[in-house]
Amino acid sequence: MSDTLISTVGASLLSNLRTNETLKGLYEKNKSEEIVNYFLNLKEDPENYRGFGAEINSIISILKKGYLTNRKNLYFLVSDTLDGKKIGNILKNFFEKSEYSFEKVEVKVSYKLDDSNPYDFKMYGLKNLIKNMASIIRQHYGSVIINATGGYKAQIAFALALGQGLKVPVYYRFERFPEVIELEPLPLHLDPNLYFICRDLFEELNDDIKLFLEYESIYKSLSKEARIFFDIISIDNEKYISISPMGQIYIESIKNEFFYLSDKIALKKRENNLLLLSSESEGHSKELINKYNLKKVFEEFEYIEKIRVLRFSLSEKSSKAKVKIRGNNLIIILQTKQGIIHLEAETTARDEKELEIIKIKLEEYLSNKF
Repeated sequence: MSDTLISTVGASLLSNLRTNETLKGLYEKNKSEEIVNYFLNLKEDPENYRGFGAEINSIISILKKGYLTNRKNLYFLVSDTLDGKKIGNILKNFFEKSEYSFEKVEVKVSYKLDDSNPYDFKMYGLKNLIKNMASIIRQHYGSVIINATGGYKAQIAFALALGQGLKVPVYYRFERFPEVIELEPLPLHLDPNLYFICRDLFEELNDDIKLFLEYESIYKSLSKEARIFFDIISIDNEKYISISPMGQIYIESIKNEFFYLSDKIALKKRENNLLLLSSESEGHSKELINKYNLKKVFEEFEYIEKIRVLRFSLSEKSSKAKVKIRGNNLIIILQTKQGIIHLEAETTARDEKELEIIKIKLEEYLSNKF
C-alpha cells in the first residue's frame, strides 16, 4: 500500500507563471498564496491543463490512476536556487489546500543542486539529491513511490536509477502523454561485495573531495567495475577524487539492503559492562562525558563493548553525530555545545555485515540523542 510520494521539481511552473503578467507580478513579490488561490479557482482540469505545470499535472495523474492508495506524505525535492525554493513553496501550498491535499507536504532542498555552478551541481548537488531521496525511502520503505517528471534531465535520470536500485516504482509523464506511465524496477541485484572492497574509500570521501594523489594507489587497485563509483577531476591543474553520483546511488542501495537486513539478523549483545576509557591528556572530554552522561547513553546501546576517547576539540564543527567504520571498529564523532568529541568503539560484530548493521543502528540511535 503506497501512501508517500516523492516528486522532483523543475522549472515548468515557473515558465508558465512568467507568461501571465498577473502571475508574474505575484511571483516577483513572493505572493505564493495568491498564486495558489488563482490556480484553485481555475475551471481547467489540473491533470491536463499545462498552465498548472508538469509537477501538478503528473501528480494529479498519479492520483487519478490510483497509484497512491492514501494521500499521506508528499515530498518536493527542489534545487538550491531562489526559484526552486519559491516554486516548491507554491506546490506545497497547492497540495495543502486543493481537493487533492495530502496530510503532510514538505519541501526539501538539495544543497548545491544549482545548474549555474556545474562543478557544485555534479560534485555535490546530484549526490545530495540522491541522499535526500534515499533518506525518505528508508523512512517510508514499502509505501513510497517516485514522480520523476519535473527537474533537470540529470535529476530525472538519477531518480530513475535510484528507484531501480531501491526497488521503488518510478512514474514519469512525457510532455505529450495524456497520463503518467510506470517505470517498474528491474529484477536486478547489486553485488554487495564491491561495497566492502570500496568501503574505506567511500568512508574517506563521504561528503567531500580529496587530492587524488593521496588515494591513487587505492583507486588503481580497484576493478574497472568499481572505479565507476568515483570521479577524477582537475582543479587548478591538480587532480581530485570524489564519489560519483552513480557511486552514491550504489551506496544508498546497499545501505538500504543492510537497513532492512538488520531485522533478520540476530546481533550479539554485550555480555559485560560497557568499558569507557578517557585519557588524562583529554581532560576536557571527562567534563563532557559527565555532562551528557555518555556512559549511560552508550550502555543503552547493546552492541558496543568498549569505547575509547580519541580526542576532544572546541574548534571543530559538525552538523550532526557521525559514525564511520575504521577497520573492525567504529569511529563516533559527537557534537555538543561544549565541543566535539571523537570516540573509537569496539562492537559485538562477528563479520563485516554485522558491523555495517551496527553502524546503521548506532547512527539512528544517536540521531535521536544528539
